[in-house]
Amino acid sequence: MEGMYTRRGFITGSAIATTGILGASLLGGCSPQASSAGELKSDGAFEKSVDWSAEYDVVVVGFGGAGANSAIAAADEGAKVLLIEKAPESEAGGNSIACMQLLCWSEDLDDAISYVKAMRGDYNTPSDAIIEAYCKEMVENKKWIEYLGAEEPAFVEGKIEYPEMEGSESFRVITVHEGRGDGAAYKLFRQAVADRSDNIDVWYEAAGTHLIQDPLTKIVHGIEIEVDGQTVNVRARGGVILTTGGYESNDEMLESYNGYHGWKSLGRSLHNTGDGIRMAMEVGCDLWHMGNMQTNNFEFVDPDTLDCTWKYDSDLKGILVGGNGTRFISETDTGATNHGHLNYAGTWHVPVLPEVTYEVLDQAIFQKGPLYKSWSSDGREEIEKGWILKAETLEELASLMGFDEEAAQNLIAETEKWNRFCAEGVDLAFGRKGDLSPISEAPFYAVKLTHTLVNTQGGPVKNEKGEVLTPRGEAIPHLYEAGELGDIWSNHYQGSCNLGGGMIFGRISGRNAAAAKTDNLQESVMDGMPNFAPSTLAVFGQEVDKSQYEVESGESIGVAEGKKGPIVVRVSSDGSAITGVEILEQSETPSIAGDAIVSIPAAIAEKGTLDVDIVSGATITSKAIIAAVEDALGGE
Repeated sequence: MEGMYTRRGFITGSAIATTGILGASLLGGCSPQASSAGELKSDGAFEKSVDWSAEYDVVVVGFGGAGANSAIAAADEGAKVLLIEKAPESEAGGNSIACMQLLCWSEDLDDAISYVKAMRGDYNTPSDAIIEAYCKEMVENKKWIEYLGAEEPAFVEGKIEYPEMEGSESFRVITVHEGRGDGAAYKLFRQAVADRSDNIDVWYEAAGTHLIQDPLTKIVHGIEIEVDGQTVNVRARGGVILTTGGYESNDEMLESYNGYHGWKSLGRSLHNTGDGIRMAMEVGCDLWHMGNMQTNNFEFVDPDTLDCTWKYDSDLKGILVGGNGTRFISETDTGATNHGHLNYAGTWHVPVLPEVTYEVLDQAIFQKGPLYKSWSSDGREEIEKGWILKAETLEELASLMGFDEEAAQNLIAETEKWNRFCAEGVDLAFGRKGDLSPISEAPFYAVKLTHTLVNTQGGPVKNEKGEVLTPRGEAIPHLYEAGELGDIWSNHYQGSCNLGGGMIFGRISGRNAAAAKTDNLQESVMDGMPNFAPSTLAVFGQEVDKSQYEVESGESIGVAEGKKGPIVVRVSSDGSAITGVEILEQSETPSIAGDAIVSIPAAIAEKGTLDVDIVSGATITSKAIIAAVEDALGGE
């Protein structure tokens, strides 16, 4: 059909081919990590000196959106690909599955280039060449998701973060279908990987630990992987692509590179610990954008599960004070629409915020409704948990907050000042707009908030081909990257450009890693041995066999796709109403979906119908359980 994309046609149509780098022994950089390689053999081929357990054309490290697209692009070039993920399958996806599923696209290449350059401002990076390569692929993103199987891509309005900047008028935010925040883009990518299982192997619970690099030529020949309780060496004839995400869950890196302490991952990306940064540094990479991150300021983190609230779920109603009891910001200017960036006297920057932050409010404000939609309507449950502090006086409240005498006096003074501003109708301290409600009616309340990270942007420096660079600006042969790891954003960032950018540099790096190299051996060095296959090798293409589950009279089996995989239920009915729902199989993340797994089946059984409330914070799982029950009722 005219206009349709074939796998190879799409990839090669805009390919930026790269060949092996001759004379790579001249490359500089840090001391390389040679892994467990032995002595060079007489023919001088480094790859013959390593005890390999498997060999592929391309190894992709990290199964998020960038990793999936890298693997897809490489496979569509004819490469045999290994895609590894250190998390279990139920926890895979990182920020790619937790985010809002927004993807960047532009209708006009020149405008796209202008907009990204405007966001760069007077920073030195990314280069014009990288911006042009990035935008050349950005304008293809809509066709790419259609090529992968998206039938009805949708446009999301009102998501342009810097509309005043040149070129923004042609920038578009798209989703793979109507709706967002449902994991749809990641599921599309994951299915596309599964559709290519003839060329892509996936190992879960397989952590990349060290790159295997020739100490003379600096060529990266493969990677050490910890899997099944052992370390295996996997060769990559064409290249290794690092797509391991950022370091949101690495406190030491956050303290060292950003000066932050105790900030948590908004998407609960607990496996994003900077592994790719460390591996690339071992083989001599340079770093960039380590100070840039996207944040969600003033959230609440469940101390037991580390699940975070989302600012989209709440409007701050009280005043914000730091650990010394003083106000420090306009509560209506918290960076909610600019990925946490705050406007400091006309310039947008990553925020500087106190480590200790409380929201303080009174009874009149408190009774207007829950602070977050996922919280109880009257706040009683959160008060019992100790999440909301309650006191009859501000002095008593300050004590519960752990304030010393000076901080307590500051809190009282700030509250009195705030009440005067409310009476006068203007916030003379920080210019807060909108609701100016006084804090005067006892009892008083306080909630300790936690600043959270959407993601970090820093990592290894790359060029327009996706190649990782040394401090001298030279490519480390056969090493590539894509996604949040070392992304192009130096300061300003437009939402949709991390997940959408994972597609962009996934395609670029995937194509270039798959390209035939001339500076290493292309033949097998396995001496006829078969590739190692771990117990965590993913098996694709198998539909759930309902017949494997036992049923009695009045029972039926239903299946629907959850956020992390199929959910299988056994439903009992008396012919007119549902009498019982049992979940037989599911792979959802316990801390996020646990309540839905328990409460949705119970609610359906109690009401006897599918007309039940979904669990806030577990929308996808809730809807999937309901769909599985519906499948059972209408199925065999």
